[in-house]
Amino acid sequence: MKPTVKLYHEDPYLKKFKADVVRVSDSEIVLDRTAFHPEGGGQTGDTGDIGGARVMDTKIRDEVIYHILEEPPLFEEGETIECRLDWDRRYRIMKLHSAAHIMEHFLWQRLGVLKRLGSFVEDLKDRADYEYTGRLPADDLKWVEEATNQFLAEGHDVTINLDPSRPGIRIWNCGPITMPCGGTQVRNAREIGAIRLKRRNPGKGKERIETHLAVE
Repeated sequence: MKPTVKLYHEDPYLKKFKADVVRVSDSEIVLDRTAFHPEGGGQTGDTGDIGGARVMDTKIRDEVIYHILEEPPLFEEGETIECRLDWDRRYRIMKLHSAAHIMEHFLWQRLGVLKRLGSFVEDLKDRADYEYTGRLPADDLKWVEEATNQFLAEGHDVTINLDPSRPGIRIWNCGPITMPCGGTQVRNAREIGAIRLKRRNPGKGKERIETHLAVE
């Protein structure tokens, strides 16, 4: 199959769209284009509905995006159907994803660059695990939270650019902060509002920082 056209890269704020059904396999649907972001790059898959059928998750394999439905659909291959994201959920994910990048910038500014062992953002929180001996000091975490919230209030624009030296790599920029990222992001940091940080201990030699929206 041809790679799915990724509408979420063209416009991450696209809530509704029409697409042609390329494949129907039980409850797994492939469209020629989609605004549903698949699970990957540390971001959860989108949900919503396709032709009235509930989308429970979204995956990607070999550049083809698969929409996992709650039950087999009534539509067939070749049909053009209307699709709708669960926008409130997606928008929270976008806010948290951008906030997590900014949080990490200030975390590294405070403690030095820490090795990130993994991360995952969903609609309730972003969690990032770092290699760290002992416990993150509470006053340092508070400083990172306050510095992040100050930065958010300043209202820096977010831009995404392609890396000319690495085809397919998207570079996220917000003020002085730059890093590779292929996920969905807000247009301006002010949209995020304020965040709260929580520390967890997932195991020896690791520390986890959870980023939450201050207003859920």
